[in-house]
Amino acid sequence: MKDRLKNVPLNPGVYMFKDEESRVIYVGKAKALRNRLRSYFQSPEGLDPKVRVMMSRVADFDYIVTNSEVEALILENNLIKSYQPRYNINLRDDKTYPYLKITTGEKFPRISVVREEKDRASRYFGPYTDVTSLRETLRLLTSIFPVRTCKNFKNKTRPCLNKDIDKCLAPCSGKLSHEEYNKVVVGLIDFLEGNYKDLLKQKEEEMQIAANNLEFEKAARIRDQINAINKVSAKQKISFDAQYKMDVIGMVNDEKNNLVLVLKLRAGKIIGKDTFWLKKAIDEKEEEILGFLIKQYYDENPDIPGEIIINLTFEELELIESWLKEKTQRSVKIKVPKKGEKKQLLDMVLDNAKLLWDEKMNQDLKNEKVLQHLSKVLNIEVVPERIECFDISHLAGEETVASMVVLTKAVPDKMAYRRFKIKIDKNDDFAAMSEALKRRFTQAREGNESFLPEPDLILIDGGLGQVNAVQNVINELGVDIPVFGLAKKNEEIFKPGISKPIVLPRRDEALMVLQRARDEAHRFAIEYNRKLRSKKVTKSALDEIEGIGEKRKKNLLKHFGSVAKIREASVEQLLEVPGINKNVAKNIEEYFK
Repeated sequence: MKDRLKNVPLNPGVYMFKDEESRVIYVGKAKALRNRLRSYFQSPEGLDPKVRVMMSRVADFDYIVTNSEVEALILENNLIKSYQPRYNINLRDDKTYPYLKITTGEKFPRISVVREEKDRASRYFGPYTDVTSLRETLRLLTSIFPVRTCKNFKNKTRPCLNKDIDKCLAPCSGKLSHEEYNKVVVGLIDFLEGNYKDLLKQKEEEMQIAANNLEFEKAARIRDQINAINKVSAKQKISFDAQYKMDVIGMVNDEKNNLVLVLKLRAGKIIGKDTFWLKKAIDEKEEEILGFLIKQYYDENPDIPGEIIINLTFEELELIESWLKEKTQRSVKIKVPKKGEKKQLLDMVLDNAKLLWDEKMNQDLKNEKVLQHLSKVLNIEVVPERIECFDISHLAGEETVASMVVLTKAVPDKMAYRRFKIKIDKNDDFAAMSEALKRRFTQAREGNESFLPEPDLILIDGGLGQVNAVQNVINELGVDIPVFGLAKKNEEIFKPGISKPIVLPRRDEALMVLQRARDEAHRFAIEYNRKLRSKKVTKSALDEIEGIGEKRKKNLLKHFGSVAKIREASVEQLLEVPGINKNVAKNIEEYFK
């Protein structure tokens, strides 16, 4: 590899380190590729310890030359998202945050909650960290701005319930012009950008006019809208005379972890905040981590303000400003304020970040003590930082599934959950559990990173018989991981080969961790089983109709989207589907009568 360095150009670009299996384990960018790469291949003693560990696994490298540093920055972002390298910081450590999406590219736009920004023709607001609060906000928004929330209204012949409760203007009725509908959409977008005062004043005037005209029902509806506006805007705890449109970003950290808090101001109001926990990958400096977050955050976030306030400067600041200008086609400034109102805002963000930090550190410390206690009562050598719990679900042997849920440091780690559709035909829970475990550990041994790392403890829902059976499977696989069972009846803990259970007090926090894992595995398995049975019911309903084969069934579902909509369709609408003739359409109509 050192010989290859001589041929690497001094141009800007992106480099990728690969392991022995040609997996990309690190992506970086450089102003001068040869110089940057050469810095990694110096004497190991001169490298940071974590970089030294990474370089011990590097078997090859590759690079891509770009025309500019801005191009290199964009390419680096894309490759990190594509490869998810082990030694790069992962912005999505916890979860994918939701957005509010308005499909402005459609004639009659729709509003919905989505998990990622895919459609460049739509407007996105967010990301938001509290999806429950976001769905409540969406409910309130549709009472103020009655735009549609349905996925497809083209095949509807009559409005749905939302029209009756004044939560949709029902463009599906064909009685509303695009211009009238779009006025409401424009108002919604303006509202989401933080402009509440004008709307509130307008609604109050409308309510007064309606009351003066003795239109009391209309006045009551407008009053409800005003209450909804106040409820949404009440979340804006602070407002400023200056019409700030900016994000304020503050970071606190220790040797391993970083907490970044983003406060979003639009039209002088705080409209939301985002929190990110980032682990250091190879001992990056705090300014490098902040630069990385800004690149990743605004690459995926279409709502980019004209000003970004941060608490420390970094080397790539001007380069990122150039990239954001190219991305938004307008100036975007990144600043570190030293005094004034913006400095006060930054201090407020840092104070809040420290409070969140202390809260999490205290919870982590508490969970660590609980896991140490669990290790002691179970008499195992390792502290079980990763617990995997398995459960089986079926209905009279039909659609047998297995669930695998993960608790990381006593907290459910939903991104690591996995589920298995069991392939064996016989109604045998032991055999189903055996299949799930074999598939889980086979995936890990084959290097599938979504099944890594392996657990410190395996938990199953069951007593001694189930635990012994699972232990036999674990022995066959050559896995050295402790196995325990938690029986529901008396909440007793069973260990393989030992008939006397471990009994803990009902309020023991170690028992509660196991119960949390067991109950979550049960819920996850039942949810998957119901989903498969629902699919089977849907499939059977169409299969029973004379003249419906696989091709026609596929065309019907593609055209209408669901069996419920097929049930509501008229013969004329059914005839619009490719492959459906008059006889088949009548058969469908008769069947659903």
